[in-house]
Amino acid sequence: MLQMMVGFSIGMSMLLAFTFATGYRHAPLPWQARVAGFVMLAGLALTQFGHLEMAARPGDALPARRYVVVLFLQSLGFYGLLLGVLRPEGAWRRVEWALPAVVLAIAWVVPLAWAIPVALSMGTAAALHLLALVYRLRGSRQWFALELKVLGVFATMALAVAATGLLAPYGLGWEVYVWTYATLIALGFGVVGWLLLAVPDLVPKAREAVAVAYAQSTLTRVDREAMAGRLRQLFEVEQVHRAESLSLVGVAELLGLSGHQLSELVNTEFGMGFPRLVRRYRVETARRMLLDEPRASVLSVGMASGFNSQSSFYVAFKEQVGEVPGAYRQRMRVGGSGAPE
Repeated sequence: MLQMMVGFSIGMSMLLAFTFATGYRHAPLPWQARVAGFVMLAGLALTQFGHLEMAARPGDALPARRYVVVLFLQSLGFYGLLLGVLRPEGAWRRVEWALPAVVLAIAWVVPLAWAIPVALSMGTAAALHLLALVYRLRGSRQWFALELKVLGVFATMALAVAATGLLAPYGLGWEVYVWTYATLIALGFGVVGWLLLAVPDLVPKAREAVAVAYAQSTLTRVDREAMAGRLRQLFEVEQVHRAESLSLVGVAELLGLSGHQLSELVNTEFGMGFPRLVRRYRVETARRMLLDEPRASVLSVGMASGFNSQSSFYVAFKEQVGEVPGAYRQRMRVGGSGAPE
């Protein structure tokens, strides 16, 4: 059973590392966050390998120093990754650049009997700070409650592991620690996998909310009303959203704006972020095509509307319309009500 959990965790870490390497859903993450993500995933995989090694050792043997160093680094990676998601680009502070050196120094000097509780307590503190950052985005995030719960779960997991690591040398035993932590890592990967399937735009939407929450006006010399009208023309007449490669920067260039200016324009004039605006127009285009082209497959309609995959099309369509595309088309054929104007 332990081997199965380790294998699952390593497989998931490789899969998630691949998504980072290929730019998951074009998520605009700062490079520091991407590096931290790789460190976290590598650390979790190596930690699971360490659990196999610990399970084969005598029950009273302390963890190896290399296991402790990896544990500290994966907690740092977790913090750095989500810090990059939840704050605007360029917001890294000087003290945060020193964190890797500080964490490594602590990992090398902390007594082995205390290393695991210290590492996981630091992870809990990081999760609490991230919770505070999520709370700041509460006014801009549809998934605010979900993100709070997920981070709360991860913080609770870290506390549970820290407790078992603290009690392991005093009668609880390292075997309990190994099974507890290995199980929680596998469970954590399961939660992340479910999130990526259930909310595939989670990271882009979070970055969108960050832009709103931390925005400072860049449109002081721009005619907002005229520029908003031109933007509507691009979507409604020229239908730029039907291009799968559409990007914020590309549309900004068409308008003669910077990316930051366009982001603020969309947030202030349309009450949403750029990715959500694009999804809205793509879904409206798909609604029309589903009815106007009854012989076209649902997938071809989604692709022609600008979506790059069936899953992203289904999620966006259901979020906006309340049902999946096939069910919508069938209902409209039967009832004929609720068609887009």
